[in-house]
Amino acid sequence: MVIRDEGIRQVHWAIASWSDGRDDPPGLAGLALATMHASLGGTWQTGSADAEAERAALQALDEAWQIKMSDPTNAANNAALLERDAAAAALGDTRTFRRVLAALPAQRPEVVERDGVAVFVLTTVEPALAELARLVVERREQQVLRGLARAWLPTVIERAAEHARHPRRRLHAELLALVMPLSPVIGQLEQPPMLAPRRAQAIATWQASQHPTRTVHVLYGDLDPERARATLQQAFATTSLPAPPARPALPVRPLQAQRRSIVPGMPAESVSMAWVLPADVDPTVLDVACIWLAEGRRAYLPTSLRKQRKALTVDCVAPWPIGERPGLLRIDASDPDGADALAADLIAACAAVASKQSPKSAFYFANAEYQRRWCAIAHDTRERTVTLAVRALLWPEHPPTPALPPMVDAAEVRRLLAATFASQPAIVEGRR
Repeated sequence: MVIRDEGIRQVHWAIASWSDGRDDPPGLAGLALATMHASLGGTWQTGSADAEAERAALQALDEAWQIKMSDPTNAANNAALLERDAAAAALGDTRTFRRVLAALPAQRPEVVERDGVAVFVLTTVEPALAELARLVVERREQQVLRGLARAWLPTVIERAAEHARHPRRRLHAELLALVMPLSPVIGQLEQPPMLAPRRAQAIATWQASQHPTRTVHVLYGDLDPERARATLQQAFATTSLPAPPARPALPVRPLQAQRRSIVPGMPAESVSMAWVLPADVDPTVLDVACIWLAEGRRAYLPTSLRKQRKALTVDCVAPWPIGERPGLLRIDASDPDGADALAADLIAACAAVASKQSPKSAFYFANAEYQRRWCAIAHDTRERTVTLAVRALLWPEHPPTPALPPMVDAAEVRRLLAATFASQPAIVEGRR
């Protein structure tokens, strides 16, 4: 996707790819994202003093990491790991690729994380596009993954910390197990095992996640669209990456009746529930619906239950997991003053949405909030480019534009919510 805007003196280039777990090997949730971060360490052509010697050194380092992870306290293993790490570092410079990009110029190359999506983004100028395209292809095709362990271990530690900080993740994992038991997101929500990926696994994960059929490019700024497209078509005409297996659709267990589960040991009484979304969801309508349900002083669910539950907190997320078709609409709620019958109260409030006609004005503030958020993003043109790339990857059937989204018709929001809440929910209650 190439978008011209003469008001921007530069060109932002964002490449979005999946990091939702489907490309990760079993037990190594988060590996696709870790390879994205490691990819900035350079290629075999850019950054290697001796490619063959570096391959051998990295393979030896890989073996040392596997030995260390099997016996972390062994001093001899730790010494061997440090020695092999130094040998590999002497043959490959992780700074060279960034320096070459900077000379083009291509500024601030970085990996931006969004829920289930990773975006490689940088800022350049139109005269540099041809050489930059060559380097972007080189990054994809000749990836070394230098510093893989340094990119991988922080992701494992962060996921472990997230698991401890946010016990509700246990409810979400159980909720998915009830409705979408094959989802790889379950592994991302659980306590991660302390494992180190083998280089072969990491390279295979990188190649699968970065295959041209799995990525979306967005160029946005002061450039000639036709000339830019011709340059990119020439640079990206072929790929040597093996064709990845098709991303399988994850089956949703039909909800003919309420499906319930209880997770004990939670710090507070809470509930998470999910409904299966209709197949033909418009993403903008869905976003406005979620805002209307749970966000702000005028949100429908807190307002409807405010009299009997003054301390109620509610959150709404959809589609969940990200990128699924059909996905789920998830509602999380807690009431520190008493959670008795909280699930029943929420279900009743949601059922009322499906059975009554809310006035058109009811969705005005949700629409206004949605547009306000877009304006906040659009103020930063680089962030706008990242958002467009994410949206294009998630919703290819709804091509995004940089324009301010129009107000969503109230009838569309009502139809979506009525179709969603007419079905049965899956319910997971958290107990102390």
